[in-house]
Amino acid sequence: MQFKPLNRVNGLPLSLFLILCLIFALFSLYLEDQEQRRLAAKASIVAQQVANTIEVFSADRQRALTDLMTTWPEYHPNPTDWFNAHAVTMQHVLPGFDDIVWADAHQQVQWNIKSTDRGSRLYRPLSDFGLVLTGGQKTDFTNALVQAPNGQYFAIVGRAINPYDTRYGFVAASFDLQSTLSAMVGELIGSDFSLILSDGEHQLMANGMLNGHEPVIAQSIQFVGRPWLLKLQGNRGGFEIGRIVMAIGVLMSLVISIFLRRQLRSAFKLNQSQQRYKAASESSLDAILVLQALTQQQQILDFKLVESNQVAQKMFAPGIEQLKLKLLSEQLQAFNHPQLLALCIQVCQSGKAHEQYLETNSPLISAQWIKIQVVKAGNGIAITVRDITARRLSQQALKESEEKFRRLVDGLNGHFVYSHDLTGRISYVSNSVQDVLGYRPEYFKLNYRHCVKRTPDNAEQIRRQLLAGERPDPYVVEYFSQDGGIRHIEYRDSPVFDDNSKLIAVEGIGRDVTADLALQQQVYYQANHDQLTGLYNRYAFDRLLKERLGLVRQQASVSTLCYIDMDQFKLVNDSCGHQAGDELLRQVANLLGTSLKSGDILARVGGDEFCLVYADLSVGQVLDKLSDMLNAIRSFRFVWEDKVFHIGASIGVAEINMQTTNSEALIKAADHACYSAKNLGRNRYHVFDASDQQLNYQQSELEWVNEIQKALLEDRFELFYQTIEPLNQVASGRHYEILLRMLSVKGEYLNPGVFIPVAERYGLMNKLDEWVFNSTITALEQHPVHLEALDKCAINLSGMTLGNDEFLDKIVLRLRHSCVPPEKICFEITETAAVTNLAAASRFIDVLRELGCRFALDDFGAGMSSFTYLKNMAVDYVKIDGSFVRNMCRDRSDYATVKAIHEIASSMGKLTVAEFVSDQETRLALTKLGVSFAQGFALGKPAPLQHLLKEQKVVIRHLSAV
Repeated sequence: MQFKPLNRVNGLPLSLFLILCLIFALFSLYLEDQEQRRLAAKASIVAQQVANTIEVFSADRQRALTDLMTTWPEYHPNPTDWFNAHAVTMQHVLPGFDDIVWADAHQQVQWNIKSTDRGSRLYRPLSDFGLVLTGGQKTDFTNALVQAPNGQYFAIVGRAINPYDTRYGFVAASFDLQSTLSAMVGELIGSDFSLILSDGEHQLMANGMLNGHEPVIAQSIQFVGRPWLLKLQGNRGGFEIGRIVMAIGVLMSLVISIFLRRQLRSAFKLNQSQQRYKAASESSLDAILVLQALTQQQQILDFKLVESNQVAQKMFAPGIEQLKLKLLSEQLQAFNHPQLLALCIQVCQSGKAHEQYLETNSPLISAQWIKIQVVKAGNGIAITVRDITARRLSQQALKESEEKFRRLVDGLNGHFVYSHDLTGRISYVSNSVQDVLGYRPEYFKLNYRHCVKRTPDNAEQIRRQLLAGERPDPYVVEYFSQDGGIRHIEYRDSPVFDDNSKLIAVEGIGRDVTADLALQQQVYYQANHDQLTGLYNRYAFDRLLKERLGLVRQQASVSTLCYIDMDQFKLVNDSCGHQAGDELLRQVANLLGTSLKSGDILARVGGDEFCLVYADLSVGQVLDKLSDMLNAIRSFRFVWEDKVFHIGASIGVAEINMQTTNSEALIKAADHACYSAKNLGRNRYHVFDASDQQLNYQQSELEWVNEIQKALLEDRFELFYQTIEPLNQVASGRHYEILLRMLSVKGEYLNPGVFIPVAERYGLMNKLDEWVFNSTITALEQHPVHLEALDKCAINLSGMTLGNDEFLDKIVLRLRHSCVPPEKICFEITETAAVTNLAAASRFIDVLRELGCRFALDDFGAGMSSFTYLKNMAVDYVKIDGSFVRNMCRDRSDYATVKAIHEIASSMGKLTVAEFVSDQETRLALTKLGVSFAQGFALGKPAPLQHLLKEQKVVIRHLSAV
């Protein structure tokens, strides 16, 4: 029987230890499972965020490309400039495009906005860059994934501009996936995740390594139509909660088991009398201590502990056994309350009970706060001790919570808490209202109505919702602050109900949103206004024009749209730089906006293009305004450094009325009218008319463009020559100028005075220049005898070619590998083209002159340059414009002009060539003046170059036979 208690003493702690270890093991497994679930959930959320970010980025860029192609002009004088302006603007508004490319109907790249790659991309098919596009009414984008030689991946998308008509070409865009994904994905994942982002078998991005111990989230992503797969895994670091909990659990189980075994040993040593006393006292929730008085000469000196219940043993520390044997005075001394001894003696003597609350400061008792009752018990006392720590701490926590809440409320930055009754009278407002509005809480509670500047428009609706017990949407009230400023406060009201669900008050939080609203207004302004001029931008104008069109239909009224294109802007930009061009645009914007009224719309829709809507005015009512505007523009002088520029404007006018179908057709009509104004002489306005001959002329020009492009493909061009005769120079061989003729399908020569200007306006001259150069060099290479007798062969270059570095490289390469000596080639550039592209022309001339080529400045005197340009331009010949030469023998001013040009050019060491010499009288006059060379019908008419080459062959054969 003695072994049973001992087995229980050892067995119960051991069983408890094993059970606790099992519980902690299960708990650690549960924590590990929860940790993996947490990592999986976190990875799933981040994967979805990454997918959403990438797909929103993709959708925005595809939508922007679609908008670009939707607004593509059908008849634009220079689609390259239009495309470049709109594509660059789109790239600025929506960052992330690596490059945007426009290709013609044959998918040959015509332009791209990334200038660093332009030389390697122009005139190459899109298939060279990995993108094969088809027409055939395909409205979806075609995509491709391309890997650069350095391993970097690019996503390319493209589509026909008009899926139903591929004449307008194709638009494609590329995305640098490394930089794009780093910017979008890097901010979301950081170092907390490992990932692999792949496109099929191509790994686009990786971060860290995926391991087999943690869950992996697979997320599919659509990027510009390409399916991607994202594998994401959360990283927990080196902290494993399961193992830590298990180790702590085992340690705690061991401590608890040892403590339990000690308590059991003490319990089994109690005698039977203590057990009977314990059975009687265990029903009490308090610790009961019975003490016997120790007296001497009937004087109570101290007390000795006789009995105590189990509650008392739990309340006091395990080391209390040794203290039990000591007197009450020693015990109280250990508990740091020696003053209680006198109180106990007084109770024992008087028999009057005493009750007191004490805070314990001794490690010998587990309670922090106790309630003691001392009563007389026989010849001693009984002390009842109750643990009130929980109640005391609860009261203290409640008090601290209230104080903390008040401090928190009063310390809110930019917020304040309020409460008001059903009549709207404020019953409470936190001190932070003073930080927000500057008013003391007491003042604001009494005078808040006087501080209001403006209430929301739906104030009555908000009041009804609150009285109905509903929570209204957040609303904003404007206040006058203490310092005289204006503050916007956003309120979030919440109804307060009593236990019977009766509405008794309203409380909520007021937030200062002044800065937020100001930021929203700033963002809205930047999104809808041109940063350079402050006018509306193209996107805002499209929206406002549609709204105006809706008002016209709704009110059965009229308005007028004016499409304004500035003349001579490119001259300012090219000759003085973009900073001067920007300043000119700002001044023009101010000039255009001087006479506007409320409701009118002025926007900058392109590089030098503006749109103006006169609200509620017909075309007839705005013509006087347009005349005043044109007079103001004519009178305007733009001054930049030491240069003064005259500018002009061409204005297309279209009426907005009930018959207007849509805004796109309206802008197109105004653009056509603007084009007609340019053709009619510029610096004027033209009202749109569907039967306008100018529009028919423009259509005819487009037909010429198509004919020129077909002629290039079918090689329907022929080289002509016109002799340049020496007057005051020793003839050292043939000297002639190469001219270009185009053949029709029937083999007839077409007028160069028609197709050459069209080619210049529509950007085809660089292709014609390249054809002329290559054909001329080939012809000379095939006729070495003619080449030997040749002194100079003059080839014309257009202004567009002067700025084409790629063509310059082709010329240099061809001449270096040709048998044609470069000193026999003379390139002719017009005065206007040279001055307009001065920097490009100078570089072009310097590079080719180093090879030995010569240069002639054509049509000198007909443009706008001064002799200062002539002095600084490295040309060998100056060709006097034929308009002065033709009538020089009959017009003294023309004669004086020819003489002045020759003398000044000669003084600069340059030879002169007179054009349009139509009779012998003019030839003799030029010879007398000392002009070096002459060219014209009197000296030789243009003839096919092949005839000259064949004639020379016949002469050579004849001489050989003789």
